[in-house]
Amino acid sequence: MTGGSMAGEPEKWNGYVTAYAMAHSYNFAIIRFSPDEFRGESLNVGVAVMSHSGVDIRACKRLERVKVISQALDLDALSDLLINLTRVDESNRRQGNLTFEQRFDLLAKTDTLSFSRLGSFQAEDAGTYEDRISSILQRFVEPEPGHVRARPKKSKLLTQIRNVFKKQRVLAKKGENLESHRIVTGVELDEGLIADMVLRNGSYHVVETVDASGGENAFRKAVSEIAVSALVLERARMRFGSEQTKGRLVYSASAALENIAKPSLEAAAHQGAELVNWASEQDRLRFVHALSILATPIETKRRTKFFSTPGESFFH
Repeated sequence: MTGGSMAGEPEKWNGYVTAYAMAHSYNFAIIRFSPDEFRGESLNVGVAVMSHSGVDIRACKRLERVKVISQALDLDALSDLLINLTRVDESNRRQGNLTFEQRFDLLAKTDTLSFSRLGSFQAEDAGTYEDRISSILQRFVEPEPGHVRARPKKSKLLTQIRNVFKKQRVLAKKGENLESHRIVTGVELDEGLIADMVLRNGSYHVVETVDASGGENAFRKAVSEIAVSALVLERARMRFGSEQTKGRLVYSASAALENIAKPSLEAAAHQGAELVNWASEQDRLRFVHALSILATPIETKRRTKFFSTPGESFFH
């Protein structure tokens, strides 16, 4: 982008982006704060984007982070120092036709601020320009977000299934893991991916649940949860091995919703998941029986029947 005019006199945003149809290239550098040269400590505090019309200074969201380097620092003074870079660059540009590198070198003469090597990006409009800067700040300046631990799913359907297996004495007790050969709930397979239930007994039996039993957003919720469940089951196959993983998708939905969500369910089945309709007594009994006979039951002091006999129910 040059300082000259073009036909139609292009519109400007913030003095840095011009609304030409073509994309424009911008040079940027990360601003580093180093209060004590002897200690050699520095912290990225912002980004400077150069254009022919000036320098765009963007500071990090929380300048108070620099307190980890110097508790004696005046944050207002640092903020003023960053803002003043724009005026310093304006003064420098009056000296003659300077390259971007020369302009950055002159700005770097400030005692406590320095700049990284130059980078560049392209933007064709104001929105793209802001997105690029936001991405640069997020990647190089802003602190990385802390690890957010995924939480196990909570739903009416999952609670019902847990209660059934608890009654059958095959639900793992608190603190037990897959080595117990009982059904463990909330098994984290990867960051953000938690299997609803896993039973290890020779093979890995991984169970995902989808509860779309009501509500006006039931269809959208069902399709979304089916997709996530398919992802969890695929990750389980990658972790435990395709031959050693048996995936099951248990769902609860009205007949109408089941028909609408059928393509998503069939897609999950095509990927290797066994579908279990919790509303179907036949599916339900077969599913509970299949996992119960594979799990190691919790011992009790008095002898009781473990499995329901024909005519009896798992659920009463």
